[in-house]
Amino acid sequence: MTKRKALSLVVGIGVLIIIILIIYGVTNTLNHTKRADHLVKGVDLSAYQGEIDWELLAAQNIDFAFIKATEGDDFVDSKFKTNWEESQKTQLKVGAYHFLNYDTTGKVQARNFIENVPASNKNLPPVIDLELYGIYEDNALPKEQVKVILDELIKELEDHYEVKPILYTTQRIFKMYIGTDYKDYPIWIVDLDNSWPETLPNGEKFTFWQYSHRGMMDGYDGDETFIDMNLYNGTYAEFIKEFF
Repeated sequence: MTKRKALSLVVGIGVLIIIILIIYGVTNTLNHTKRADHLVKGVDLSAYQGEIDWELLAAQNIDFAFIKATEGDDFVDSKFKTNWEESQKTQLKVGAYHFLNYDTTGKVQARNFIENVPASNKNLPPVIDLELYGIYEDNALPKEQVKVILDELIKELEDHYEVKPILYTTQRIFKMYIGTDYKDYPIWIVDLDNSWPETLPNGEKFTFWQYSHRGMMDGYDGDETFIDMNLYNGTYAEFIKEFF
């Protein structure tokens, strides 16, 4: 091979590499640009997911994350403080949730959450996780009794954070405890049949949908292999307008 041909080959290969790098860069930029109408996906997690690599997690086509903060009147998730601080360094929209306990008042539960979760208009509203657990799975409390606890918790959180809390609930519990009483509050509905629920049982529009408890992503190393997956009921532009 002559020096001229060798030089031409080297130049040609160099140009090809530059073209490939340009295409990769443009494609990568497009893939990480938030289109106004793209599907708005997120996760929720707790100490069960162990140590979180938040930069890696955020790079996997998700937009938001809800982090467990507190439960009842004194429990604080062991990973909350670290998860909260590290998540704030990413482009994710982040919120915290409280697991409601039926054995204590809404006021003291609100105090537990408020003492641990900073108030900021840069984050998603607080979430109240309303589930049946333990003895209450088979012996659910009457609606009137739950409403006293829930109403007090809602009021305290709303007064402090100056935003309406999001209510997380299953279809069953929605029918038992929510119904038509909380129409002004965003509802995060759990429905794992993997078909988009058009409306809530009361005919209203839901805000978030938890569609899977068995998502798998990179970026965590806890005993729990899976991570909960969620979608916002709207476009990214609507998501930003509603909460920010």
